[in-house]
Amino acid sequence: MDNTEQEWRWCMVGNIVDTHIYGENHELMHGTKHFRPNAKVYISLSYPGMGNEKVRVIGIPRHSKEYIEIAILRRYICNFRLQKVFSPAVLRRMKNTDYHMCWWGNTDKDRDIINDCLDYFNSEAEKYRQQVEYYRSGGEK
Repeated sequence: MDNTEQEWRWCMVGNIVDTHIYGENHELMHGTKHFRPNAKVYISLSYPGMGNEKVRVIGIPRHSKEYIEIAILRRYICNFRLQKVFSPAVLRRMKNTDYHMCWWGNTDKDRDIINDCLDYFNSEAEKYRQQVEYYRSGGEK
């Protein structure tokens, strides 16, 4: 069975942040342009040369019920975790993605690769959350 026909895959998933800083005036925005706050997204580390500042995600957008795939800043995601993906719609989307995308399979090695990234991504998400809280409380830089 090749990777595109698996019944399930390991995947890094996360949730869209509730609030993020936007623009020069440090406005606080809820969710992102494409996703509601706390929306679940399936994450691919497709831009490793950029330090994964941007990641490709699959998720259900604000104004639709169909999954989309876009690149967003990693700081707009929190609660990074490992999950088995069984959803046929998500697996189909992963299968039909561009050739340069990195979607994992269902091996122990794939699980370990994702686990190796989680601590770093969650610590970076916590730093960004603290920065947002600073601006929310009226602080200035």
